[in-house]
Amino acid sequence: MSANTDFGTETILQFGRFRFYPYKRRLLQGDRPVRIGSRALDILQVLIARPGEIISKDTIIAQVWGATVVEEINLRVHIAALRRALGEGRTGERYIANVPLRGYGFVGVVETLAESPATRFRETQLSNLPVMLMGLVGREDLIRQLVVQLPRTRLLTLVGPGGMGKTSLAIHAADKARTHFTQTCFLDLSKDPDGVSLHHTLARMLGEPTGQPTLLLLDNCEHLAKVCAEAVEHLLRLHPALHVLATSREPLSAEGEHVLRLPPLQAPSCDEVPLAQAITYPAVQLFVQRAREVSQRFQLRRAQVRAIIEICQRLDGIPLAIEIAARQVGVLGLIDLAALLDTQYHLLMPGRRTAPARQQCLRATYDWSFGQLSTSEQLCLRLLARLKGAFTLDAAVDVLDDTRLCPECIFAAVRQLADKSLLMVEQGERGMAYRVPNTARAYVLQGVPLNSPGAAIPAA
Repeated sequence: MSANTDFGTETILQFGRFRFYPYKRRLLQGDRPVRIGSRALDILQVLIARPGEIISKDTIIAQVWGATVVEEINLRVHIAALRRALGEGRTGERYIANVPLRGYGFVGVVETLAESPATRFRETQLSNLPVMLMGLVGREDLIRQLVVQLPRTRLLTLVGPGGMGKTSLAIHAADKARTHFTQTCFLDLSKDPDGVSLHHTLARMLGEPTGQPTLLLLDNCEHLAKVCAEAVEHLLRLHPALHVLATSREPLSAEGEHVLRLPPLQAPSCDEVPLAQAITYPAVQLFVQRAREVSQRFQLRRAQVRAIIEICQRLDGIPLAIEIAARQVGVLGLIDLAALLDTQYHLLMPGRRTAPARQQCLRATYDWSFGQLSTSEQLCLRLLARLKGAFTLDAAVDVLDDTRLCPECIFAAVRQLADKSLLMVEQGERGMAYRVPNTARAYVLQGVPLNSPGAAIPAA
């Protein structure tokens, strides 16, 4: 194979039991996709372009991370992940060699195979999934679980609060699961305010029943939960080979629905954690990656670990909140950033300009969620936000006792807030416990008026 392989051409690179599609950035073992992170895949692409050569670590880092300054430990971590994905150490095969003080090389035998242009055209026509420009951090196990579960489950809903990464996870999982489906359809409902034309849109998208396995990804269903539930039940009866993956801040409560609640990214529970251990936690990894993307001066040191852990903990492990906070490091620094979390201004920290309006800052995210609540649910959330830490259902009822709501209404409000991902449900020593996320507490205690998200009045 030429050292100057053009990865834009329609080629397949085959080695051992594996086939690598550089144009599609896809690695298969036989006919099954290999679960591998985007950085590890980038490294494979660099190494396999020059098989038999030893490539210096600096060259690999420059091609994979660009101008971002990273430490060598990052390269070693992703090399180890790539080796695990290729089965090194389990099957006896060896593909990546490490020459001390020099670098890494691909030592497998690589064949270049031609791919039919018609095949790629056909695949493109059978999927309208958005192209994701960034990989996910800390969600590899969930992606694997979804890829296994989707062909076996006719309706699965990913549920979680705003900013938890439901859309990104669903798109990555649907893309990985495409080998199980003849057609994959994507529909974003966030710009559909009332769902009046939803049935017509879905009928036009899916067409007549064909009996071919089809995956439908319905994104951002929370404001149309009832309409979506009705439409999905109708479609599942009409199309016996249809599978639906939905994302929502609350379950659809449709017949046959399986619910997967998306957990926060894990952060160390203790502030005093060694650097090598802290960097293994997904929340810390995400913060460090995003901080390095916006600030070349950012260097991860032992003295910074405690501040990073504190930030990740106080942002509840919510990926969007961590990403937005990390993007401020170049301007504020870690100490001032941590201090900002004590004020209401952290809700206004800007995210990506190209993000949907409801995700351009945390306040916009909670405006969207708060606006979906009934007046009684809004009132209950504001009162429960005064409880710090976890609390029992009895404690919640006591706090809400003077709201003039009947006991049944109070119980329903607490249940709905939990369903809508504005109360975290945790398994405590004495049973189930509830907690208002720190970011949600900061939002409602600012004095957001009932049924008028975004305005500010004195808190009740």
